[in-house]
Amino acid sequence: MTRRELQRLVLALLCGAAAWRADGSETPAALLGLPVESIAFTCDGPADPAEIKALVAFQVGWPLTEVDTGATIRNLFATLDYSDVVIEAEPAPGGGVAVIVRLWRSFRIGGIELDGSSSLSREELRRAIPFSERDPFDRRLLAEGAAAMERRLAADGYIHARVDPEVTFDQATFSATVVYRILAGERARVALPVFDGDIAPFTVETLVRQARLKVGSPYRESLARTDAERLRKFLIGEGHFKAGVELIAAEPTDDGDIRPVYRIRVGPRFVIEATGIGERRVRREFLRLLEVQTFDADLLEEWSETTREGLQRSGRFRARVSATTEGADPTVVRVTVEPGQKYSVESVSIAGNASVPDATLRPLLATRRRGLPLLEPGRLLDRDLSADASALLGYYQTNGWIGARVDKPAVTEGSRPDRLLVKFTIEEGPRAFVESRQVEGAEHLTPVEIEGLLSIRAGEPFNPSAVRRDVAAIRTRYENTGWREASVQERWTLSDDKTKVEVLYRIDEGVRSFFGKTILRGNAVTDPDRILRQIAWKEGEPFSEAKIADTQRNLARTGAFRSIEVRPQPADPASEEHNVKVNLTEARRVSLLYGVGYQYANGASNPNDPFVTLGATYRNLFGRMQSASIEVQYAPVSQRGYVVANFLEPYLFNTEIPLTVAAFASRQPIQDIDINRVGLFLESVRMFGHLRAGLRYSYQYIAPENPEDLSTIVLEKYPLSARPIKQSAIGPSFFYDRRDDVLDPHKGYYLSIAGNYAFPFLNADANFGKISGQAAYFWTVPGGVLASSFRAGGIYPHSVTTRGDTVPIAEKFFAGGSSTARGFDTDLAGIPDFTVDYNTQATLHQGSGVGSCAALYPSLPEYDCSPGPRIIGGNGFMAWGLEYRFPIAGNLGLSVFYDLAQVWSNPGDINFKIEGTGPRQGLRQSIGLGLHYMTPIGPLRLEVGRPVELREIDFLVTSTVQPDGKPCDPSPCRLAVGSVKEKGRIFLSIGYPF
Repeated sequence: MTRRELQRLVLALLCGAAAWRADGSETPAALLGLPVESIAFTCDGPADPAEIKALVAFQVGWPLTEVDTGATIRNLFATLDYSDVVIEAEPAPGGGVAVIVRLWRSFRIGGIELDGSSSLSREELRRAIPFSERDPFDRRLLAEGAAAMERRLAADGYIHARVDPEVTFDQATFSATVVYRILAGERARVALPVFDGDIAPFTVETLVRQARLKVGSPYRESLARTDAERLRKFLIGEGHFKAGVELIAAEPTDDGDIRPVYRIRVGPRFVIEATGIGERRVRREFLRLLEVQTFDADLLEEWSETTREGLQRSGRFRARVSATTEGADPTVVRVTVEPGQKYSVESVSIAGNASVPDATLRPLLATRRRGLPLLEPGRLLDRDLSADASALLGYYQTNGWIGARVDKPAVTEGSRPDRLLVKFTIEEGPRAFVESRQVEGAEHLTPVEIEGLLSIRAGEPFNPSAVRRDVAAIRTRYENTGWREASVQERWTLSDDKTKVEVLYRIDEGVRSFFGKTILRGNAVTDPDRILRQIAWKEGEPFSEAKIADTQRNLARTGAFRSIEVRPQPADPASEEHNVKVNLTEARRVSLLYGVGYQYANGASNPNDPFVTLGATYRNLFGRMQSASIEVQYAPVSQRGYVVANFLEPYLFNTEIPLTVAAFASRQPIQDIDINRVGLFLESVRMFGHLRAGLRYSYQYIAPENPEDLSTIVLEKYPLSARPIKQSAIGPSFFYDRRDDVLDPHKGYYLSIAGNYAFPFLNADANFGKISGQAAYFWTVPGGVLASSFRAGGIYPHSVTTRGDTVPIAEKFFAGGSSTARGFDTDLAGIPDFTVDYNTQATLHQGSGVGSCAALYPSLPEYDCSPGPRIIGGNGFMAWGLEYRFPIAGNLGLSVFYDLAQVWSNPGDINFKIEGTGPRQGLRQSIGLGLHYMTPIGPLRLEVGRPVELREIDFLVTSTVQPDGKPCDPSPCRLAVGSVKEKGRIFLSIGYPF
């Protein structure tokens, strides 16, 4: 008997109680069946009473049973938080029983330390350990961790390494600190490798020269395995297409080195004889295929099919490609390519479709006749013909013609030698309709529920695919309402004349099961209440696989866990309840962000602006799934950048409302103007299906650092822009997204709208309302994707004085650049003298010599000139874009676009006119094209655009001072006139414009 068992026995005797042990012995029959009057808990360490109570299977007022007692013990042990569990019961004054659950805490790993050094990083060594911090302590794993690290060190050349574990226990926190003492020893060097196999016609010296792991260098198993692959590629490159190399051993030598041993198979040499295609090209393509597969008949067939399809895409429909081998050593690979003549499709016809019009069937076909150059070349491919025939057959069979046939498409000569006629012939047969539909065995589904699940309807055309979908829908409904073992079988009977179908669904419901206890494991830090918020079910609800998946997703979204496993347990036969174990591995709470980048500051005196970004995030703060982060970006050339610190509370006041609180400071450029911002914001964002809704309040201090560089028009019309302004604003935002792909959409749409109301609160100056929105649609069209976007916005000042409106320049609308009006520079599409300033600003020259104005304006040697255009911005904005995107090769594609955009001084000036002049002129047009290459973070775009109407814009040379230094009155002085002609622009950016 152990010391703890003796303690339990003495405790039970002293209390006059009966104890249920974890092994199920000692079951006092006299107390069973009596009602539970009270439940108490004791533990020798920290414990959460609410969590314990949730795992207890009995409740006050219930009769005490062996089943509930055993379930309670199992539930508590399953958390891995307790090394021992004892349930004691004794008679209570009211005639029932008083229950005490006694728990003994198990130790958890509080820290893992490595003492010693080697060439391996501590992170690499830690990955070899079979446990991590906050895992339950298991002494058996200590030796496994030491052995795993010794193997990892040996793989890096430390063949005599020794690792010894030590453990220190903290009884107050029930944590165990593990220290591994590492004695790496001397690192072994590489000896001359051994090649197991016939290496002729190569020599050992030739093969050794191909290896990166040189003789005498420190040994690394990873490099030795990499060298095996390098040797294989070398042999394949030398024509031995069936070569193979494998690292099979690393033998210690007598002098302490390590000798890699490679099993090698050189195999026969292959010689390529190519007709109709370059031998070097064939070899290059073979080598690319051999990177992922062996040389065999399948490789030759794949190459032949790919080559023929490539020729067909270029118009050579009747190209012939063959690849065969003959001989032993060398083996001759005989490749023949007969490209043949170029063809295009003259017409595509459909015959036999007496019941379905051509207009219904033609959109199903990928094969199209020749049309617009580049966009509709009329190429004919075997793959498309086969897919088109399947698409036609699929349409007929899913619309009642279950016996329909589609013959192999006929391809014949057209009216010209380079034209082809394509004909699809259909044999429709009789059309079948559903005569009756019956469901048997659905005892727990109402007729209304059945009707909502089934798509098959009496009197409608019969669709076998719809029957299969109905079976899946019924089965899913049962699985998600507790009947996990329900089976659904379908049977349909076709009449002799093949025009009527009787459909029968037979259901065997089985036994219904329910959710039992939720058992959390691995959450040493995370608050159980926060975890339980992510659980999609409640105890006693019908079991649902969908809720298991929802819980997995909910837990993953928190970012608090590195691994998540939601595992239902077998149902208890007595209650048909499934306990669910949620096994968690908590993620690292601290993560770092660092990087460098480059930005082009359009219009600035020094537009090239590299920057560095640093940041840190602490997740799962206080174990409550909160997070805090700080991020800093700094550009040393322009001295621009930002710092932002934020805190996220995902469940404000214990509700489902998240809240982000952030403080920020930034210096952002608007051309040569540095806009300084300091402030804070509070924001809450929630998802409602596809809708993301948010509300933000911000308070910020906005001030231009060098207001003298503002446009003279801005200084004249909006002098408040040159002064610091305080802004207190609140506004909602909504984003509804139904795109099929966020980075590269091919179909779908998204809608967004945002509002902002700046009001005089806490001495704020800004007072305006702002609203903007966007709608973007995407359609899959022949050859590519057609995308369209419409954007508009208005700002409505509530306070307009002699000093202009109270809208900061940073809040105004701008157009032009890589996402709107791509024929104009960034933010410089607008109305001259109203929303963009083309004037040249002149300042008195300081120092000796003449000013820079003298080169262009000889009459102004006293001045230095700073040419426009400069940003003014406006309170009204509208833009529309249309873009056709189509692939060229692989991830590379081409886009053709047409943009309309304009920025007006006031929202009341917004109009739908095209071009024009004056303060209410219409939308400016841009056209262009560009290349895009899809990367993991989105498309990299290189585009060139130009205005449809190239204008020559007149401007003034102005100054606020006269040549003698006296202020101009009125200001500014008009010194000279000039003009500039619009031209095209080139943009490099990441991400589609919409």
